[in-house]
Amino acid sequence: MVSLFSSMNIASGALKVNESAISVVSHNVANMNTEGYSKQKVNLATRNIAGTIGNNVDAQIRSNGGVMIANVMRYNNDYLNNYYRSQLSDLNKYEQQLGNLGDLAKVFDDLEGEGIDGALSSFYEALNNLQEYPASSTARVNFIESAKTLTSVLNSKSLQLDQLNAKALGDGETEDSLKNSQIYTKITAFNDKLEELAEVNKALQVTQTGTLTANNLLDRRDMILNEIAEYVDIETKEAPSGSVTLYAGGMELVKGASVTGKLNIQTAKQYCIEHGMSYPDDWVDDEGNPRSDLAVINIVNNGSVVISDVNKQITSGSLGGLIHSGDLNADGMNPGKAKDALNKIATEIATMFNSYNKRSNAFYIDPNDTTKLYFKTDADGNITNGGNNIDIFTAKSGTGGIIDASNIQVNSELFADDGCWKIACAYFQDMENFDANAVGNAQNVGNSLVDTLGNPIGSFLGTRSEKRTNLNGQSLEDFYTGIVGQVAAGGNNAQNLVDTQSDIVDSLYAQIKSNNSVDLNEELVDLVKYQTAYAASAQVFNVVNTCLDTLMTLGR
Repeated sequence: MVSLFSSMNIASGALKVNESAISVVSHNVANMNTEGYSKQKVNLATRNIAGTIGNNVDAQIRSNGGVMIANVMRYNNDYLNNYYRSQLSDLNKYEQQLGNLGDLAKVFDDLEGEGIDGALSSFYEALNNLQEYPASSTARVNFIESAKTLTSVLNSKSLQLDQLNAKALGDGETEDSLKNSQIYTKITAFNDKLEELAEVNKALQVTQTGTLTANNLLDRRDMILNEIAEYVDIETKEAPSGSVTLYAGGMELVKGASVTGKLNIQTAKQYCIEHGMSYPDDWVDDEGNPRSDLAVINIVNNGSVVISDVNKQITSGSLGGLIHSGDLNADGMNPGKAKDALNKIATEIATMFNSYNKRSNAFYIDPNDTTKLYFKTDADGNITNGGNNIDIFTAKSGTGGIIDASNIQVNSELFADDGCWKIACAYFQDMENFDANAVGNAQNVGNSLVDTLGNPIGSFLGTRSEKRTNLNGQSLEDFYTGIVGQVAAGGNNAQNLVDTQSDIVDSLYAQIKSNNSVDLNEELVDLVKYQTAYAASAQVFNVVNTCLDTLMTLGR
């Protein structure tokens, strides 16, 4: 009787085990198209219900309690998953950089001669005409207007670059601009993912491992980790329960059920104020070079800053691609380097033309008699420099006086009545040869003045081919052409990086899917196996039950 009851218990347990196994198979099939789902498999083991058996055969037989589910195994490769996340982080960084360069290319898309290239060409064409007709007010006004167009285009392109930078990181000063930036949105979403991970960790800590519930939580955990890796490169340390401690750039952000660090973003100006610095004068790197970061990322916990200014630690993911979008030391072109290059062009234009217009021995036309040069004499009656003391290009008022692409403008004095005559039209290297009637042009210097390399200097028109140290030894037009070329090359390189990295990520994802995905043929084999075992267990149960009924009847 005891053995029959034992057999009934064994058969009953087998029914439950195989029923659960069939449920796992059904769960696999139902989730075969669920993103992030990992195949699960039941591992069976012998159930022992007694202690030490020794050599007693009867005790050994009585110890067998049938079958039980040892665990529900989840198909997973931690190494492959971690490597996939690392590559996914790089892909998102490259995609972000490609997007930045796509926007940058639109800024430098000089179609129909409306960009800087066309403005420079028109500027020098007007200057060439001025050389031919130095005493023509029409030629002078046209030159001034072409200069105005050039500065307007530089202002416009600079503004577009500022808007591009503000789109990514804000303007560096105002809170509203920061809140409307891409990085603010991404950091908000990133912090939300940290909270989700902590919640899953909490559930894992109170869930028995090796169960269907725990495995489903692990799938959710891995999905969240993949999503977090799109923002930054991460590292994890897994506890026996399956909960993880999350690190980004070596900084702990999540530990178990707690978010130990969130990302906080603030403007560069606000960061400077909090640290007793003046923005932008004190906003420099360790070498004293101006920083291009318009926003600063800090690690905070419960509102208190844990680690200040972690921009350097965030080098990958979409956040890395954004926070360093203006890095002047980055490889290739980016919005920050493009803005710096435009500033150099504006500065060199102002420097060259202002210095030539104001230099000693350069004269302009007398507005009262346009056939003669204007000149001054000293107390002894000697001719002085002719009074050429105005700049052709100035900085817009209220911008600090330092000329760059954002504030360069034509001197308002040139637009005044008779202002066009204040553009130098003659230069005398040897003042003994000064001739008040020599209304030629400053361009007539020719090769009489040369630099250390033997290049002609000293003429307005000569600036078109003049090699400038601050322009990497190039002329204005060649330097600008180089910028456009770098933008185009940077876009191609970025696209190649994205394409190559996409192939790597897709390949890794395919390997993960191959390892984790549900195979219908395998599930069908398992289903038949468990159904057969279930049917056999049911038959044993029925036979034992019949035997017990018979014995109970005979015992009456």
